[in-house]
Amino acid sequence: MTAKAYNDHNVYILGAGFAAEAGLPLIKDFMNRMRDAAAWLEMQGGREREQIAIGRVLEFRLRAAAASHRVPLNVENVEELFSLASASGDEELANAMPSAIAATLDYARQRAKPAEDWRRFQIGVLNQPDWKPPSSWATPLPYIQEAMKNGDRKGKWYSCPPYDFYVGVMAGYFNKGGPERRDTIITFNYDTIIEDTLRDLRVPFSYGLPADSIDFDETADRIKALYSEAGIELLKLHGSLNWWALYPEELERFRRRVQMAGVKTLADGGHLTEEQFNHLLRGGRRHGRLTVYGGYGNGPTPFLVPPTWRKIFSGFYGSVWDASVTALRTATNVIILGYSVPATDQHFRYLLAAGLQDNISLRKVLFVNPALKDEREREMIESRLFGPLGLFRQELRKQGVIEFIGYNGEDTREFFTGPHDIYAPQSYRAMIGRPLSPEQYGQEDAPVRFSDRAENTGTWR
Repeated sequence: MTAKAYNDHNVYILGAGFAAEAGLPLIKDFMNRMRDAAAWLEMQGGREREQIAIGRVLEFRLRAAAASHRVPLNVENVEELFSLASASGDEELANAMPSAIAATLDYARQRAKPAEDWRRFQIGVLNQPDWKPPSSWATPLPYIQEAMKNGDRKGKWYSCPPYDFYVGVMAGYFNKGGPERRDTIITFNYDTIIEDTLRDLRVPFSYGLPADSIDFDETADRIKALYSEAGIELLKLHGSLNWWALYPEELERFRRRVQMAGVKTLADGGHLTEEQFNHLLRGGRRHGRLTVYGGYGNGPTPFLVPPTWRKIFSGFYGSVWDASVTALRTATNVIILGYSVPATDQHFRYLLAAGLQDNISLRKVLFVNPALKDEREREMIESRLFGPLGLFRQELRKQGVIEFIGYNGEDTREFFTGPHDIYAPQSYRAMIGRPLSPEQYGQEDAPVRFSDRAENTGTWR
């Protein structure tokens, strides 16, 4: 059987750097933000369980410092700490870690300032009478309004939040492309920025699982309404703040704890409500399935997975990994945004190897990371990619298959809007086959155009 070549499948791999503009912490800053979150939670009231969880994690971090004297362990790196905790055999710590991480991300997102006006994208829409802007879009900035008044800007213009623009480009919101177009987002982040944005844009998506393998909580009605196996795949390899799941061994552990302590005592502990415990014990939830909630805080402790060898490859979680491998096998372009390929995540190496070994369609692998501007960080990343135990062969870089974007500090924003260089032959969007408007349109009749700064007269490609 002859392998099929694919010509229009982009796979985006997202790391913590992708969420930085939303105010979420990078790995190097996470533990400090966790300390800040502890004080914030105390002021909120009613969040004692999360406070206790953070206290346990910070105490564990102190004890783990002793191990760092014997092995190369960075205890200020939350992923390394999470990995160590998962291997410790301490059940209470294992339960505390996801709670502490989730509470920290919740704190960071709730405390994040809205995007400043100048960071919002000005979007012009021409000759699309039935089109309606998302509820998150606002009136355009004064310089756009003035240009519209003077007749210098055609169509209707709106002010669009940054992530609506980024996700809109990735998911075909602005330009659906041709019949072969396919897009997949693989993310290592726990947050719900992507699905929240897809929901605002009303773009159908799936978690890479059949709908009959997922239980949607009543708080997730808006997600359920958009959930479609034919939509863009959002594959969350490390779990999510709005996921919950139990596996057979965990269910059995809960049964034993209930027998020893009783349902009410455990429910009061905050891991599950009494109703959820009773539902579990009645066999109401099938193990190995995923329950999706509307967001963090709507359900029990979220299902988060540490970036270690000790991953679970059964049930729905194994299907997420299988879907990721399948996506990489047919990828035309792989775009890695804000992910530094940490040494702790060995499975990323095998994920890429399994996915790309049979790929006959691959044209480009783009690493987009502003950390490349720092010489030390750049050397570390390049060593992980091209060193003796690296992911790729050096000749792929020489052939131009693998390309780095970030030597001048380019970040997610610059990737989706730039390069802002008059000598650049084309935009990054065009490089990966995702122009804002279809190729047959010119500046005068393009259905969508954007402006990210006052001097930008309206880019349409």
